Amino acid sequence: MAGILLLAYVVIFLISPKDITDYTVADTEYWRETGNRLMLKTAYEYNSKEALAVFPITLGEWRGFDFKYPDSVYKALNADVLMSRTYVKNNTGFLWIDFINSKVGASFHKQRICLEGAGWHIDNESIAQFNIANDRNPFTKLYANRLDYSKGNEKQIMVYWFMFKKFGSKDDVSMVRLSTQVINNETATFGIMTDFVEGELFKTMYTKAEPDTITVAEDIMKTYGNSGMIAVAMGILIPFGLIFAGVRRKN
Repeated sequence: MAGILLLAYVVIFLISPKDITDYTVADTEYWRETGNRLMLKTAYEYNSKEALAVFPITLGEWRGFDFKYPDSVYKALNADVLMSRTYVKNNTGFLWIDFINSKVGASFHKQRICLEGAGWHIDNESIAQFNIANDRNPFTKLYANRLDYSKGNEKQIMVYWFMFKKFGSKDDVSMVRLSTQVINNETATFGIMTDFVEGELFKTMYTKAEPDTITVAEDIMKTYGNSGMIAVAMGILIPFGLIFAGVRRKN
């Protein structure tokens, strides 16, 4: 069984487009892929403060202002807060956005735990959906966790999602978190957040590159010549060897 699974994985990987390793998974969970995943290319390295230092301060009609949390917040997170910024749109809408990166799973515990610990009451927890292309199908939707919460007469909404590489050696995870205060009602406020994400943020954060037509296997053989051909062959033969060994042991 292990040989069959390994063979399937190797074959799928080898016939995948060459640029598959450049893709990032955006998902509602940080430790596994779910049905809400979306594979895309990022326009910035979200695990790098230097890369995010040039993230646009102005997005369309939205003007940004950087800010810092109290030191206790950063200590509790045990993560790298790469950017914290407030975006304001002509005094008609505002929100806070954070890019957080960590290799420690505890840094990304459920956000409701932080809110409840700070005295907020969770009024509703759901999955938000953003349409990030005109062709509205499952591959053009960005899903995010949504929290509606309140403390006394104050109400806020938070949406957040995670990003991690599907392939590659890096095991760090980034979280994008947006929050805003409810001014009139939740529907109108979430409409402002949707306007920001769909209208400005998504096209700034991610690129819409055309996929390569060359496969991973072809790229390996083209780049490394005979050594590449041997590597591809070995990648396929090893799972077959495991399958053959398993069959012999069973017989």
